[in-house]
Parts: sequence; C-alpha cells; structure tokens
Amino acid sequence: MKYSEWKNLSEEDKKNTHWRHHPRIRIATIFSILFALLFFVVMLRVLQNRRVHVNRKPNAKEAFAIAQVFVTDKLRQPRTASFPKNNFQSAIDTALNSYNISSYVDAQDSTGKMVKSTWEIKLSYTGGDWANRNSWKVKEMIITR
Repeated sequence: MKYSEWKNLSEEDKKNTHWRHHPRIRIATIFSILFALLFFVVMLRVLQNRRVHVNRKPNAKEAFAIAQVFVTDKLRQPRTASFPKNNFQSAIDTALNSYNISSYVDAQDSTGKMVKSTWEIKLSYTGGDWANRNSWKVKEMIITR
C-alpha cells in the first residue's frame, strides 16, 4: 500500500488494516533486507583477505616455504620435487630483512633418476604479503647435485 492510499483511508479502515500493510513497515522491511545484503557482501570481502600477512616480518617457516617456490623454478623437472617438511637451516637478520635458507630437494634429473640436491638461497624481504613472490628478491641461489 502506498502512502497516498494510506492517507485516503478512514480512521476505522486504518485500524482494521493489518500492520504488515502499513507503508512504513514495507519500507523498513526493504531497507532491512538491503542492509543485510550489504553487510553480508562486506563481511565476505573482509573474510577473503585473511591470507594477507602485513605489519609483521616473516618467520623461518614462511621464508622456507617461499624459498621452495624459487628453488622449484630452477629445477629441470619441478613437478617431481620433494622437499622435507621441517629439515632446513635458516639465518635471519630482521634488521636488514635478509633471509638465508638451506636444505635439500629430491627431484628427477633429465635422465629420469631421482637425485638429491642441496640448495642455499639468500632472500631479501621487500614488504607486503610474505606468500607473494613479488614481496621477495633473490640475492643468490646455489643448487648443488
């Protein structure tokens, strides 16, 4: 019911009309639904950003995880790479944002044999999300077979 129709009703008709047909109730219902949808969309956007790790420097495990990405890029058959879960050495200088990580990787060489290679990488953290490879610079990488 519109306000113009509501104004034309007599007092008795207004009293006998169900409360759900009052114009203010309809408008309030519409705005409540729109607010709920907007709130839902905003909350989804906030919860999507939970992977961002800003305002803190990466720890050794996080640096090891990103170092694996850079080492995998240099392997001949990166799909066969198998890294240890927690077997690595790290030297971290948070004042200079310098990370030295060393470990090993098992991967196939060009002949198809599994070869264990040791690697050492020196990374510089430039800021931002530690899981983004653009937040890191590779200073030096050594892979020995």
